[in-house]
Amino acid sequence: MLRFLLRRLLVIPLVMLIVNLIGFVYAYILGPIQGLRTPSSFENSAAPSFIPSYLDYLRGMARLDFGTLPNGGSVADAIGRATLASAGLLIVAFTLSILLGLTLGRAGVRSDQPVVARWLTLLSIFGQSSPTFYIGVLFISISVAYLLWGPKDGMPLPFQGFGWDAHLVLPVLALMVRPTLQIAHTTANLLSDELGKQYVVALHGMGYSRRAIRGKFAFRNILALVILVIAGSWRMLVVELIILERLFNWPGLGMLFSNTLILTSLSVNFLFPPLLAGLLPVLVFFFMSADLIASLAARLVDPRLSAS
Repeated sequence: MLRFLLRRLLVIPLVMLIVNLIGFVYAYILGPIQGLRTPSSFENSAAPSFIPSYLDYLRGMARLDFGTLPNGGSVADAIGRATLASAGLLIVAFTLSILLGLTLGRAGVRSDQPVVARWLTLLSIFGQSSPTFYIGVLFISISVAYLLWGPKDGMPLPFQGFGWDAHLVLPVLALMVRPTLQIAHTTANLLSDELGKQYVVALHGMGYSRRAIRGKFAFRNILALVILVIAGSWRMLVVELIILERLFNWPGLGMLFSNTLILTSLSVNFLFPPLLAGLLPVLVFFFMSADLIASLAARLVDPRLSAS
């Protein structure tokens, strides 16, 4: 376990540094080319060659100076504010997805008939075939229709903007649908397979109740795999956050990342090297830290993984 942890802890900063370099190179080389297409983008045509510029950037990083945006703001402050906004949205959506997904997954399998319920299968087909982007557009369309043809006393839920209040509801619901149903369906499939094994029959013969077998034996045996599925759901949330934040005008990492990469955003931050070089490692850290935590948790609940 300790060797596994040390390997992962050494790999994460190395990968983040490589991604930082890739982001800086990509923005530095393509910035002047794409800048010809939009007057608002960062101009570095008169800048020195790449290597001295990146070395200067690294020296600044060593002093905890991650650069200054074209509008005069701090790159570190911009990324920090965006990270807090995205982290809050992700944590709320992810926590609710886990709780609801596990509840639906366990409810979708009967102890006396270990097969996945049809209603859960239908829900899973709908949820996993509907990208978060479509669900977000659906929520916004319903909100606009309500605004146009509904009562004139205002919107019950805001569908644009930032706030730790009702502004959270629609983005969280849109983010939750796919991971919740993925966790639920996978949990139900694993649990139904586990309840069909021979040791369950033996436990019935020894006098254990169906409820005790489900909770004390069957679910515990599949918990490591469920944790890995939950980690995959976290990665899905991070990827879909980029589009969703732009849809709901949520000022997080996804919005900042899209403004940095998408030409039509007309942002002064478009392909700004220090900003892209700082954003990519943060997104990679979200991915890799989730894998590390999930792998450690899976090994703790299932000692067989630690021995392999």
